[in-house]
Amino acid sequence: MRKGLLLRAAVALLILAFLVRVGPTVGAAAGDSFYVQNRLPAAPDYVGTINLYHIVTHRTYQGSVTAFLQERAEAFNKRHFGVRIAVEGMGEQDFLERLSYGRRADMYSFFSGALYEELLQAATFAPDAPLRPGLVVTSYAAPWFFSGYVQVSEGETSPVAALANGAAGAVLDLRAWGDIQRAGEAGGEAEFAGSFTDQVCYLGVDRNTPPEKAEWCLKFYDFLVSEPVQRMLPALGAFSVRSDTPCPYGDGLLVKLDRSYEAVTVPDPFRYHVHRAKLLEEAEAALKGDEAAKNNFFQRLAIVIGP
Repeated sequence: MRKGLLLRAAVALLILAFLVRVGPTVGAAAGDSFYVQNRLPAAPDYVGTINLYHIVTHRTYQGSVTAFLQERAEAFNKRHFGVRIAVEGMGEQDFLERLSYGRRADMYSFFSGALYEELLQAATFAPDAPLRPGLVVTSYAAPWFFSGYVQVSEGETSPVAALANGAAGAVLDLRAWGDIQRAGEAGGEAEFAGSFTDQVCYLGVDRNTPPEKAEWCLKFYDFLVSEPVQRMLPALGAFSVRSDTPCPYGDGLLVKLDRSYEAVTVPDPFRYHVHRAKLLEEAEAALKGDEAAKNNFFQRLAIVIGP
């Protein structure tokens, strides 16, 4: 009898010691939900700010591409906690000055010929729909919208576009024509100038951008070429790069031009960077009657457009 009592007392003491040891842990976990703890999403990775420079060498029919990008970036940021796309617009000279000081961005929005290939890193751009015929994704950049030119009876012509399109009259870029219309100045009727345009805007990733940020740069490109965003481009008087997203509204001329661009003829953005100044020089001379300059122009044009 006495031995049984001693055994039960010993067991009770062991249990008491165990409870004293683990009690705080059990108490702390008592209010936790096993279900919640095992189903909480993982905390998103914090990427921080991704800087995007938009380099202004061309302007669209109306509005500001920089402002458009800033609005799209804000919408993208709201969807992705831990990532912030910061957009800054600048002219070409300001951009080159920043580069000389080593002030690079993580990615760039730029028109054909504004950047050299070595500034960028190879990336896999993958639009979710076919691009308009003539537009191509390169190893270093991909297009996200384009603008173009109109032929009018008179005006200050754009030499490269005029010669490349074989236009009979003056050729103006769409921004110049829009400004004439908004000023109420006489300008006659504007017509489709031809399929050639060097006003294709690309997105590229800086070669020094780390992989975790480069991945988000590509996701932002996907966002820009998504159908909902591409359908906003008529607000700029610009054209979608997607073959399945025609211009749904806007100025009658813009709708007409959009339909005329069944296919586009565009220079390679990086070969155009190398030859742009010489093409302009030869085009200006050719339009004044210099046949040798004309021959040189078309030989050089074939180089920048060729595969």
